Amino acid sequence: MLKEIEVILLSGMKFIHAADLHLDSPFSGLKDMPSSILKELRESPFKAFQTIINEAISRQVDFIVLSGDLFDGENRSLRTQVRFRTEMEKLQQHQIPAYIIHGNHDHLSGSWITVELPDNVHVFSGQTEVKRFEKIDGTTVHLYGFSYPRRQVRERMIETYIKAEGADYHIGLLHGNLEGNSEHSPYAPFSLKELAAKDFDYWALGHIHKHQVVSEDPLVIYPGNIQGRNRKESGVKGCMLIEFDGDMKRHSFIETSEVIWESETIERSAEGGFDALFKQCKEVIERKGFDGRSFLLELKLDAGDAAGASGEYLEELTRILQEEDQGESFVWVYKIKLIQSIPMNRSNESISPFLAEVSRLASEFDDTEAALAPLYIHPGARRFLDSIEPDEHRELLDDAERWLFHVFEANK
Repeated sequence: MLKEIEVILLSGMKFIHAADLHLDSPFSGLKDMPSSILKELRESPFKAFQTIINEAISRQVDFIVLSGDLFDGENRSLRTQVRFRTEMEKLQQHQIPAYIIHGNHDHLSGSWITVELPDNVHVFSGQTEVKRFEKIDGTTVHLYGFSYPRRQVRERMIETYIKAEGADYHIGLLHGNLEGNSEHSPYAPFSLKELAAKDFDYWALGHIHKHQVVSEDPLVIYPGNIQGRNRKESGVKGCMLIEFDGDMKRHSFIETSEVIWESETIERSAEGGFDALFKQCKEVIERKGFDGRSFLLELKLDAGDAAGASGEYLEELTRILQEEDQGESFVWVYKIKLIQSIPMNRSNESISPFLAEVSRLASEFDDTEAALAPLYIHPGARRFLDSIEPDEHRELLDDAERWLFHVFEANK
């Protein structure tokens, strides 16, 4: 009996899975930000990566896997590569290997001066291959993956993942898009059915920047990116700790984000003047400050039926809040947005038939993607456009509905 327990314990495996590091992300477009905060923001992806390395060492993991887009661009800088190598050398000192695939952002066809990495780093080539890891106790793992040979890989690369017998565990590294997700580039597409058919123990995915446990059986996870880079990448970011113990599989999320993008809604009454609103904003900022972490904050003012706040007014309020002292952990208000409710009841038959029809169409419209398609295929515009998230679809419709209502009211 004791012998059986010993075998089970020896068959355990523990590793960290991260993806979409985007080291050297430029963080452009944030105006009026103090240089100290901008510097902290630009440094945040690398600090998040250092957190991963420190966690790997302190938790004594067997190895780490990085599932693509380590660098933000195909022409990675020498400084970033050298800093990355330094972190890999830290792992080497603790005999922790790193298994890496490159994605669409840091594909193998980019132009850069190569920096030699230590022997504990294993980078997958442009064709799907298998790498073998073996623990001191004899437990073995086969890791499967490929690096993007070019920026766009639209083939079903999942078909090239062939299970090689002779290992206790099988882990697939794949930087690609799960079918049915239309919000991201359809690179290296795959279905959950295809993943399950491979009979792997774990799929270490990359490409989608939002943490998502796609499936528990088989265990399939997008860890998300390690640091939010814009308002669409809001909330806490991090990596995954994966533990195998015989047939048991456990996963837990490790927070890594140095700066968190968030939005807060403030309900504002029609009677409240500037001082009341200023106090409400300050209370939100102070509450965030008690957290001890740094935030980039969007404030949404729910004004009910009363507007009372022009764009100029909101910009000035934003600047006043930005002038508040910032400590080591900052709360920087980068935008204040007015959310003005439409003063009509969709179920009220007494409202204008025109407005009732606008409201009905807005509530039923579900083809925003098709409506925006001309912009995304335009050769001049598509270079500057990111994918639209579902909540942004709704926000666009709400803004359009409010605009039509006010135009109608003004011309009655």
